Amino acid sequence: MGLVRIAELRDLCECTILRRVNRFAVECLNKGRRVELHLRNTGRLSKLLVSGSRALYKPKHGGRTHGYLIAVDVKGGYAIVDTTLQMSLFEIALERGVFSWLEGFKLERRNVRYASSRFDYLLRKQTLELLLELKSATHVEGSVAMYPDALTKRGRRHVAELAQLAKRGLRTALYFLVAHPHAESFRVFREVDEGLYRAVLEAVESGVDVRALKMAMDENLVVHVSSDPLPVIWP
Repeated sequence: MGLVRIAELRDLCECTILRRVNRFAVECLNKGRRVELHLRNTGRLSKLLVSGSRALYKPKHGGRTHGYLIAVDVKGGYAIVDTTLQMSLFEIALERGVFSWLEGFKLERRNVRYASSRFDYLLRKQTLELLLELKSATHVEGSVAMYPDALTKRGRRHVAELAQLAKRGLRTALYFLVAHPHAESFRVFREVDEGLYRAVLEAVESGVDVRALKMAMDENLVVHVSSDPLPVIWP
């Protein structure tokens, strides 16, 4: 599995997680001061947002919160929890040609509406179009990354519509972004959302390109992205 250096993150502050305030906020401790950070990830993140865990955040000026929670220390590296950053790193990797199966594809548009949903990207390669949805998978048990970590009605709708569009002849893709250094494989977390699991199976059968992509941040805050997809386990 080839890892390609994508970025080195700077201007991040250290903190200690105290508690999750709500779906979008986490209370942390920075140099003895309590700070409330915006969380751009709607997952449960129960294995990461643990009281006492070391984390990194990006400060911001203005607004109710002090910054954005970016990553959580997982010993030997960091799990990137900020989905906005995950997508930015994916875009850098795409532009640099890291993914051989996407060779020649360029980012045409973000936040693209098809059917009753909005999808993350429309990619183009000459006359070929590819509709792509990304899902953040930072729940890891042992070396296996999983998605979702909570029931996701929106996720099921996205996957089902990708399958329907694929049946109509549109090129579609569903990529799980595994932003955790310990992950060596991926599976859909069937025990959490059976409906999502069945929707992904149908998507594969319908021709949706389903892959799991690994990105990992080391202790020096350098991010690498794997040029090969992770093995996907189908229980």
